[in-house]
Amino acid sequence: MKLTVQIASVPDRDDVVAELWQGSDMVGEVQRTVVGQFMLEIYAKQGGAPWQINPDDLLAALTEAKKLLI
Repeated sequence: MKLTVQIASVPDRDDVVAELWQGSDMVGEVQRTVVGQFMLEIYAKQGGAPWQINPDDLLAALTEAKKLLI
């Protein structure tokens, strides 16, 4: 299943973030730091099972997230 990217404004961040979703499950988020670096935070999957994500889909989602946050 492909990843989708959504821009979100969340209360615990100073700026908007790009959320990464696999279906109805949030995989993580990408944020841009004050010095312009991009950081990926990956969340634990509910139930403790490992994420199974195609590397090409992950790369495409990260590239899209960076473009949206610039």
